[in-house]
Amino acid sequence: MLKIIIVFFVLLLLALFLNWSNKSLTVTKYVFQSPQVHDSFDGFRIVQVSDLQSEYFGSDQEELIDAVRQSEPDIIVFTGDLVDRTHTDYEASLKAMEGLAKIAPVYYVNGNHELALPEEKIAQMYSAMGEMGIKLLVGCRSSVERNGEKIYIAGLAEEAVLQSKESGQAEGQEFEKAVIDEEIEKLTGAVDEEDLVILLVHEPQLIEAYAGEKIDLVFAGHAHGGQIRLPFTEGLFAPGQGVLPKLTSGLHYCGQTGMIISRGLGNSVFPFRVFNRPEIVVTQLKKA
Repeated sequence: MLKIIIVFFVLLLLALFLNWSNKSLTVTKYVFQSPQVHDSFDGFRIVQVSDLQSEYFGSDQEELIDAVRQSEPDIIVFTGDLVDRTHTDYEASLKAMEGLAKIAPVYYVNGNHELALPEEKIAQMYSAMGEMGIKLLVGCRSSVERNGEKIYIAGLAEEAVLQSKESGQAEGQEFEKAVIDEEIEKLTGAVDEEDLVILLVHEPQLIEAYAGEKIDLVFAGHAHGGQIRLPFTEGLFAPGQGVLPKLTSGLHYCGQTGMIISRGLGNSVFPFRVFNRPEIVVTQLKKA
């Protein structure tokens, strides 16, 4: 009888720990300084949400929505995998977007899971998001203006990233940088070099392809924080990076280009996070 009680409490503690690791939201804050941040945008707050993967955080996503609201964003950026191809729930995704759109302007770029779902379903989802006022930056750009000063927000479509990887593999490389360069050139055409340019992407491991004089700050997701985070590691595994990945969270630099990687919210193929709570990222812009 004693053994049964001990096993019961061990299992209960494990269940509570996994629930905390997978459903307890955490907010991580960064400051990004740049000469490209105009006076009007000094202190501007960007909240990044990523990799929802059709998960729920509270009934009707109220825990997620409340956490974002309390972060007081000027804008919200979503960096892909709003839905999941293995446990697809469009309602969970649209509930989240509907709530976020009521807080601040939302800018969205797609992820690899969206590409794996039926085109008709994704088109319907995008149509619903458009009606909510969400800016779908799938291979295009937008801008925010204050007092005649601007920041630009561009979205690198996951289709372009996939094409870059396929072209690179054909030549024995990880990716073909020229494909990304061409897309970034299209996205940044006629942009004043004195203005801040933000690039929304899904996959962080191609940081060397994104970085350059045209891009000041990149927001990415996809890596899920390495899924299981142990001390002195960036997690045990990330898609596109394999075992012991290097780019799964935090603020990184490649030359003068900064990249902020969200650990994301949901899970996909592997159903659990360990020591890796779902994350909302808050970035404050500061004039250097």
